[in-house]
Amino acid sequence: MGHLVPRLFLCLTLALCPLLVRSENGPACGSLEINDIGDFRKLENCTHVVGHVRIAYVDFTALNLSLISFASNITEISDYLMVYRCPGLLTLESIFPRLRIIRGQALLFDEFSFVVYENRNLRELGLVELLRIQKGSIRIESNPRLCFVETVDWIFLMGNATRQHYYLKHNTPPSHCPICGSLSPDYGVNQNTSDYCWNLKSAQLRPQPPRLRNCPVACGNNGCDSAGKCCDRNCVTGCSAQNCTLCGNFKSRFGCVNQCLASYEIHKRQCITTKQCRDLGRIPLTQGYRCAEKCPGNQKEVLDAKGILHCQLDCSGDFHVTVAEDLEALQDCVKINGSLTIELTNIKVEALEVSLENIKEITGYLKVVHSGQLTSLTFLKNLDSIKGTKLVENKYALYVVNNHHLEHIWPNNHQVVVQSGSMYFHLNPRLCYEKIMALAPSLKSVQKVSVVDVSPNSNGERVICGAGVRSLNATVDDVNSTAVRILLDYMDWDGMETLMGYSYFYKEAPQQNVTMYDGRHGCGHDNWLMNVVITQSRRHVISGLKPYTQYAYFVKTLTRTDYHMQLDAYSTIGYFQTLPDRPSPVMKLHGSSELSSEILLHWWPPLRPNGVISKYVVTYEKQNVTEKQAKNYDNSSPQNFTQLDCQCVEEEPYYSGPQADDEDFYNKDQIAYEDALPNLIFVSRSQLSRVKKEFDKVIDYAHLIRTRKEEPPKPTTTTPAPTNESLENDRKAAENYEKFRLDSELSQRLAQDEGKEQYNLRHAMPKCQDSHASVGQQVEEKCVLEEILEGTQLPGNKHYYYMTNLEEASFYRVTVSACVEGVVNGCSTPTEVLLKTWSRTNRTNAN
Repeated sequence: MGHLVPRLFLCLTLALCPLLVRSENGPACGSLEINDIGDFRKLENCTHVVGHVRIAYVDFTALNLSLISFASNITEISDYLMVYRCPGLLTLESIFPRLRIIRGQALLFDEFSFVVYENRNLRELGLVELLRIQKGSIRIESNPRLCFVETVDWIFLMGNATRQHYYLKHNTPPSHCPICGSLSPDYGVNQNTSDYCWNLKSAQLRPQPPRLRNCPVACGNNGCDSAGKCCDRNCVTGCSAQNCTLCGNFKSRFGCVNQCLASYEIHKRQCITTKQCRDLGRIPLTQGYRCAEKCPGNQKEVLDAKGILHCQLDCSGDFHVTVAEDLEALQDCVKINGSLTIELTNIKVEALEVSLENIKEITGYLKVVHSGQLTSLTFLKNLDSIKGTKLVENKYALYVVNNHHLEHIWPNNHQVVVQSGSMYFHLNPRLCYEKIMALAPSLKSVQKVSVVDVSPNSNGERVICGAGVRSLNATVDDVNSTAVRILLDYMDWDGMETLMGYSYFYKEAPQQNVTMYDGRHGCGHDNWLMNVVITQSRRHVISGLKPYTQYAYFVKTLTRTDYHMQLDAYSTIGYFQTLPDRPSPVMKLHGSSELSSEILLHWWPPLRPNGVISKYVVTYEKQNVTEKQAKNYDNSSPQNFTQLDCQCVEEEPYYSGPQADDEDFYNKDQIAYEDALPNLIFVSRSQLSRVKKEFDKVIDYAHLIRTRKEEPPKPTTTTPAPTNESLENDRKAAENYEKFRLDSELSQRLAQDEGKEQYNLRHAMPKCQDSHASVGQQVEEKCVLEEILEGTQLPGNKHYYYMTNLEEASFYRVTVSACVEGVVNGCSTPTEVLLKTWSRTNRTNAN
């Protein structure tokens, strides 16, 4: 392999590199699980893996690897490659000598496309023909003898370096490993003269575009052809997407494309027409536009009038949803030819919203029982009708029983028609009776709903309903980058009588289409965050928000209730967006030098941009340091910048909502009621003796008539004519009452406005008009001087920079700062790295 390296690096056009050109046709196989030596037979006669390859717990220590060949012909893996805990394995070249691309279309843990973890004997990776890892991150960790990891240009391998990351941790330190172009085992100088290599024999294949110089700015570091047309990054083995031999995503008849449009995807790598799919004996699926061998699980094979096989959604039968796996059969269903029963045990409400959102019609019944997680049925947002061809107990088409936290039924301004049958609602303590009876007009075959069908006693007994629910007006009074102040209208007399405080609900809302019941989970892990405030103040500050983020919010009162005063209030949903702020530092820097006077610098955007990144500022200066000092440099490493050992993790706040530890948590209202009941019905003996009454024994009806006393006639009452004195007394009483009312209202308003100053938000100070303002002027005018950053300014959508006119074999200290638009001094703390230019002397000596 080593003798091919010089020729590969001299390639200016890929027409000179036949090694990179392979046949598009070849046998494909599905995902491969390799758990013992015998499983390697699965790799035979397979060139494309449509899925993943997992090699785990395979023991190579007892084998004579020189006598056994595991080499496969696999060139492509559509999803991911994982090698985990394989003792005795020395190099992956013995298994994948021809692997050229890992596409990462489905990722391990939704993140990684290439994982090599805890292989104690692994010496090198050895993927000598690998050209691209199109999507997903790379994690090579805890392989104590692994070398030639830092000598791979991972940036070059990535399809989108600003979204992909690589983690190289706890392998053999680079200082204990050979370097590219070092001595071979026979103490001769190796022919490998590249700065990037997989081992001592094999340089990393780095096919270059026709040219990098004098290309349009839009080409970036992809280069261009001789005509000045930018090379397509989607083409791995060439410049033009129209005649490419290996595409990063999909290949169609028009060239490389990111997705299959008006065509059908096959083997996760190619787009073909309907006719081509049929000619292969496969079925074109309109859902997902795939060319499949057989119909998916919830679809059935159907022949049309011409005898052509099609797949048709088969949503027939009675479906019982208890766990997430039960939703697979309902995926993409629009009409359920049968009934749907929802009885949840352990499932996220979001899963219901995704899987059941397309359902428009249920021919049988809908039954929702024993589902404490549900706060509403809005996950059936497109349901229009329940036909009722099959009924519960031969009577009910809508059957809703024993759902402790259910408080809303259908989406707002949406009604579901029930063609046949009635409805049955019982033991839903937070669902108001009025909300249920509002469904009565949608029952087309039922004239009247009785208390047997819908109980006014077992529905809504734990919440305030009807006229007791009022509207609450909440507005955004002030906002900064991390906090918002909510202002409520003054509460009236009746509301203040029972008011204890307020609950403020809020959540991130990229789109303004949120309802109160989206993502709500009655048993905890509610994705609405909640602030509970036990105060009558009409102001509240919600803090700890993300900058430059849109939020939805609503407010609810906290009230004490008794038998005479039952009031509650809700606001409508409002939206606000926090202001931008300084971004977090640029995540990572990477530099490579292939010319003695140049370094190509690459960086990842900030983890928290906190606004629109308007520009990056790059600075670099020469440093007089030695190799030893460079290795001890705190924030960098020469030529390659690797992941720091300590990585900051974004902490997410706990979801709100009750998380009970005892079985009585949800029965507190009932317990309080039972404790108060004896006091309510207790009557003292002395009081009993005063009201005690003798009852005569009734012998017969005639005796009852004789003993019944006639009630004395009530005297007629006459209202005396008002006198001047009484009119004056009434006037004074009215004046006193009005004065008392005004004084009470004033005291109530003062109570709601108490401590106004503690709800003030801090704002960034504006830029001083005078660019040379003194400290005194800044304090007096409450402004700040704008900092002018020195360095090269680049647009916010650019993540690389060529540093030119540098000195050979010299170290440079490089910093990159990200700046947010519209923020005074809105640039991040600079991220820095120490990089070294290439040395022609070392290369000459190596040759």
